[in-house]
Amino acid sequence: MRPNWFSSALERRNFNVLTIDGVLYNTAMTFFDATILIPLFLQQFGGSPMLIGLATALRHLGYFLPQLFMVRWLPKIPRLSRFVFWSYLLFRFSFIAVIAVMLYDSSSHWVLITFFIGYALVSVGEGVIQVPWMDLFGRTISVKNHGKLFGLMQTFGAVGAFGGGLVVHHVLSYPERYPYPTNFIVIFGLAFLLLFFSTLSFLYVKDAPSRRAEGEEQKKVEEQAEESASSRPSFWEHLRHTLQRNRAFRRLLSLQMILGLHQLAMPFYILYIQKLPGIEASIIGVLVMAQVVGGIVSGLLLGAISSKWGNRVTVQVTVLLNVAVPVLVLAAGAAGNPVWVQTSVLMAFFMLGIDAGGWIGFTNYLMEISTDETRGHLVAYLNACSAPLAVLPIFSGSLINMLSYEKIFVIVLILLLVACAWAWRLPSTTIRHRRGGRAVRTDRQTNAAPQ
Repeated sequence: MRPNWFSSALERRNFNVLTIDGVLYNTAMTFFDATILIPLFLQQFGGSPMLIGLATALRHLGYFLPQLFMVRWLPKIPRLSRFVFWSYLLFRFSFIAVIAVMLYDSSSHWVLITFFIGYALVSVGEGVIQVPWMDLFGRTISVKNHGKLFGLMQTFGAVGAFGGGLVVHHVLSYPERYPYPTNFIVIFGLAFLLLFFSTLSFLYVKDAPSRRAEGEEQKKVEEQAEESASSRPSFWEHLRHTLQRNRAFRRLLSLQMILGLHQLAMPFYILYIQKLPGIEASIIGVLVMAQVVGGIVSGLLLGAISSKWGNRVTVQVTVLLNVAVPVLVLAAGAAGNPVWVQTSVLMAFFMLGIDAGGWIGFTNYLMEISTDETRGHLVAYLNACSAPLAVLPIFSGSLINMLSYEKIFVIVLILLLVACAWAWRLPSTTIRHRRGGRAVRTDRQTNAAPQ
């Protein structure tokens, strides 16, 4: 790393540790893949599309809803780094009960019960730490290094996920050697191990005082916050006020909500393609690898676009790649040749892997349009307003019984095309000056949110 990347030893330390934390987390998520492995695990118990949709809904609701409360508690947390560590420890270790029950009696109905409880708690834990993690990140990592950190996190995490994908591919390709429950004990056990080391890494993260207030000023702000607690505007009043004043955030929120409608189809791609000619059990592991490779490309591609052309363009590219997924899946369903079917399906899951890294553009765009005072609120608002979308997989799971997979995918495609048009309405956060053709972002010095 170049020495001039960092403004202080604290930034260098946190940059390295937050990168490690993200790499371990991204690797672990290979074994918790919500578009392939979780549906296959539930299918093992004869899970209906509605049950699979419920798992997806729990995942998203557990992530979004806690942020409504965390944005209020954030000023009262004395040390963000320790809060994130203990939250990691409490919520992530709940999933070990699933492995224990599978070892004891893999056919028991308690496997499903403990799975949904553990899966929900892991998801809630991620929602609890999201706002503190992002605030810690924003306070200790300078704006110029945001794209670098997320790019490295995504790229090396994808490399780790590639190794994890090889393990998953091996386990699923040899069912006679790894029958149920051995296959999912190995998969979930490795996920837990990686999350354990991710948790330990956060012991080395150091907090820093907010840039907006230090020393006596910080104490004064805290006292005023306590005195005005009863007179604060409600969540929705504050959100309405924010939407009226911040045009960039208003359009980003609208775009993310439209793009979130892709959740109607995501959990059901794997169920649909299993019925197509040329798709056998051995292909499933290859699809996991296709997603992993897509994740590697995502970190390199979207990170480079973010650094060179800005995060507005990164968001636009992400939306276009989302549009490609239902197009390819529908093309696979229309193709009669098994070779074309396999090619289209592999490309679709490759695109899903790239789409998973789309948070780089959305998160960095949000960083650019926020200040120290508004960052925590905007993160919570963006995620909280997307929370109702989490129930869509349950809704689409019931719709599949009335309509068909193909009709659901066509509806999703139309919605994604609307998102594609809306992405070009995002305000630019970059102003070009004649300094060797380089782009100078308006928030580099002032951290001011464009209106």
